[in-house]
Amino acid sequence: MAVKIFKGLRLVLKYLIMFITMLMPRSYKICVFGAWLGGRFADNSKQLFLEAQKYKDMRAVWITKSDEVVKEIESLGYEVYKWGTFKAIWIQLRAKYAVVSNGISDLQHTFLGRAVIIDLWHGIPLKKICYDNKYEKDWDSPKQKFRDALINIPLGNMYYVATSKLFVKIYKSAFRTDNKHILCLGQPRSDIFFQKEKPVPYFPGKNIILYCPTHRKEGAQRININKIFDLGRLEEFLEKYGYYFIIKKHFYHRNEKEDLKEYPHIIDITGRNIDIQCLIMETKAMVTDYSSIYIDYLLLDLPLLFYCYDYGQYLAEDREMYFKYEDVTPGVKARDFDGLLKELVLFAKDGRNYAQKDRERIKNLFYCKKAQGPVGDELIKIMLNKGFKNV
Repeated sequence: MAVKIFKGLRLVLKYLIMFITMLMPRSYKICVFGAWLGGRFADNSKQLFLEAQKYKDMRAVWITKSDEVVKEIESLGYEVYKWGTFKAIWIQLRAKYAVVSNGISDLQHTFLGRAVIIDLWHGIPLKKICYDNKYEKDWDSPKQKFRDALINIPLGNMYYVATSKLFVKIYKSAFRTDNKHILCLGQPRSDIFFQKEKPVPYFPGKNIILYCPTHRKEGAQRININKIFDLGRLEEFLEKYGYYFIIKKHFYHRNEKEDLKEYPHIIDITGRNIDIQCLIMETKAMVTDYSSIYIDYLLLDLPLLFYCYDYGQYLAEDREMYFKYEDVTPGVKARDFDGLLKELVLFAKDGRNYAQKDRERIKNLFYCKKAQGPVGDELIKIMLNKGFKNV
């Protein structure tokens, strides 16, 4: 009982502070950035933060819970503060802009009353998200409705960045917002694809096939690589054709360990701090399932293979989708390992041209023309010109 009372009082204090921070004078020249609940230097927020450093009129500051992230950003020579410190709290009280990739909890939103919050999201959603995701929580319960209405007063000045008109409609429903709070532009994290200077490769000199499965029940259900692949046969294929199979599970599965010491061409990098956008640029093909990472991959026009071994179960128990899966996934859908291995062999023989049909059509469905190129500079200019009230 005492614990519940304490939590209740703490929540009341949090909302009280949030409302008080609406009175703070905020500067349009200060923008705070965060991602993945404060735990990572990654995603759309990261790329926009890096691009913001070019603008003298923009003070871009990263806020994080991670000591490792603090060290990483400090080594780059940029401004970063640890979550909960006086400097972190003060800069959030002064910032007019706050950029996130997951939601308001990427930053200490208690101190963001009446800031302009720009949610770039962390990918183009294939699966239903937020208010559209019935598996997440009861969004229409009286308690949740009251919480949403209460928090909307200090934090209601939120904008979202979609990649096409199709997703403007989806975002209206998913975030329960209106057209004037959605900008149809694109994902800053894809800007790196179009830069002249390419990142240093993680696996120089190797031919990479990347496996990127989405999470299962937010990481609660383990992804057992040795059960969904015949690792012996996969190793034989890789050795024969000169490829390496790199496994990068979703962040939610970062603590899962795989015993792959018998398979030198199969490497699990899930637990490593790797920028996925940089990694996919050095690949020859991608294998995925229901992860929206394949939509980013469309911008590179490289072969895609879909391994949906648990398709029926996934839809029934985990997440609903916005689209009919077969209509928006360009390429063959393998339902078991035999089918996947067959497609891998076809890819190895055909190379870049493997299953090329439909990739362009799906890319144009998910991306407007602006979104098929760099967008970060335009976003920052809108911020500096105080333009988010008019998008």
